[in-house]
Parts: sequence; structure tokens; C-alpha cells
Amino acid sequence: MEGNQRHGDQAGRCLSLAERRERFAAAREALQGLAEVTWQCPSGGGPDGLAGLMEEVDALGMACDLGRVSVLRDALSRGETPGGSAAMTPTQWVRAHAPSTKAGGAAAIVNVATAFGKAVNQPVKEAVESGRLPVRSAATVVSEFEKLSPLLGDLMQEPALTTLVDIAADDGPNACRKVRPFILARYGLEDAL
Repeated sequence: MEGNQRHGDQAGRCLSLAERRERFAAAREALQGLAEVTWQCPSGGGPDGLAGLMEEVDALGMACDLGRVSVLRDALSRGETPGGSAAMTPTQWVRAHAPSTKAGGAAAIVNVATAFGKAVNQPVKEAVESGRLPVRSAATVVSEFEKLSPLLGDLMQEPALTTLVDIAADDGPNACRKVRPFILARYGLEDAL
């Protein structure tokens, strides 16, 4: 199941930027050489086993994705991407400063960062910030909802979006893409399907 990890609800809320950067460095250091010590982890499931270790590393990765979205949102609000010294598009800016996204993922970060600025996407934002929904899945939710929204009545917007969030959190972005007919049948305007 994708996106079932939860970050500490209040952990880190009162850390300064300098303290956060120290912890980022500590996390990178802790991950270096992990392959040499995984043998110390018992086999099997549970929080102390390899399954628990994988869940911890995955939650850290999801937190990193959310961090990229947060930094980009601030860069956009400051006008650094189009008007900065290099005058890049937001996607170019992400790729330039987050080189791991050159292999993919920059567009999802941009789409989610932009979507978080719209009040209608508050359920998506909350799901990502809580660690329930990965950024990649959130980008799919936003994209699918934009396609569905004109075909939904005003009172059906929120339940449809919540359904998309739940499906993407439980089963990933592919499942989210497949439920458009179901959502239209359940929440759509008459003859929308």
C-alpha cells in the first residue's frame, strides 16, 4: 500500500531552519552505508524487522518530497523562478536545484506546489502534509480532479476529491486514474457520464 506512513504530528514544528538543516545532514549521514548494516535487522515484518526499516526509509523519502514542494512554494511566492537571476520555468528551477528530479518527478512537484495555493485542494494538501499521500499520487489526484470538477455539482466537489485522495492513498496513482467513471456515476451532474 502506498502512502500509509505517518510523520510525527508535532515533531519538528518549532525547529529553526538552521536546526532543520543540521537534521537533514544527520539523516543523509545515517543513510550513507545503510547497506553495510541492514544485516543487523531481523528478517520479517514488524517495526524492528526489515519491513519496519523499509517503512522508516520510505517515510523519510516522502518527507523529502514534501520538503521539495515546500521550498518550491516559497520560491514561487518570492518570484525566484521566473524573475530570478536565471529566469527559469518552475520545472527548470526544480531540476536545477534538485538534480535527482532530472530522472523524473519535477513536474509533479511543480503541479502539487501550485495546487496547494488553491483552497479547493486543501484535502490534498492535508493528506500530503500528514504523510498519508505521496507527492506523485497527489499530482495525479489534482490532475484527475481538474478533469472531473466541471462535470460535478457544487455540493459534490468535496466528496469527489476526498474519494480521489482516499483511493490514491490506499492504492496509488494508477487506481486513482481508473475511478473517473465511478466518480462521475456517483457524484457527476446528470448525463455527465
